Amino acid sequence: MQVDARHRFENFVTGSGNRLAVAAAHAVAEQPGLTYNPLFIYSGSGLGKTHLIGAIGNLVLQLQPTLAVEYVTLEDFVEQLHAAIAANEAERFKQRYGRVDVLLLDDMQFLTGRREMQAELLRLLNALQGTGRQVVMTSDRPPSEIPDVDERLITRLTGGLIVDIGAPDYETRIAILRGRCEERGVR
Repeated sequence: MQVDARHRFENFVTGSGNRLAVAAAHAVAEQPGLTYNPLFIYSGSGLGKTHLIGAIGNLVLQLQPTLAVEYVTLEDFVEQLHAAIAANEAERFKQRYGRVDVLLLDDMQFLTGRREMQAELLRLLNALQGTGRQVVMTSDRPPSEIPDVDERLITRLTGGLIVDIGAPDYETRIAILRGRCEERGVR
């Protein structure tokens, strides 16, 4: 899946609740695979996780257009894996994701109870990180709080940097509203 072109650092409002996450995301985008690998971003719904990983993908493509960047939600990843298994094309699925330079996985909280998926994801993360490729993940909770996940996978998810995005303060909320109004030409 393509990264949404609207998700950029230039239109992401930075405030006290997300400053660390933005700095880490910027560092990863500027040097994928070298810092904070994996980067795991978590927060409540609507606080900017998807926008931030999209901004990573867009900046990577801007700075290094030859890199293969793949954005996928965990739900879509699971559906693709199941379709590949059903079509007897599991190897092609593995090869596809094995060629990715920057993997952006959204909504990791849906790993709960999916043992087959967890095993495949662990294999993929080991392969990507073992060859210096970047993995960035988001969730609505930290890895240790996602229930019923294999301990080896939790270890892999927590092996880099884990950052949270807090609720925006009043000034940040006003800046977000002003930015949205400006984007839409609304006063």
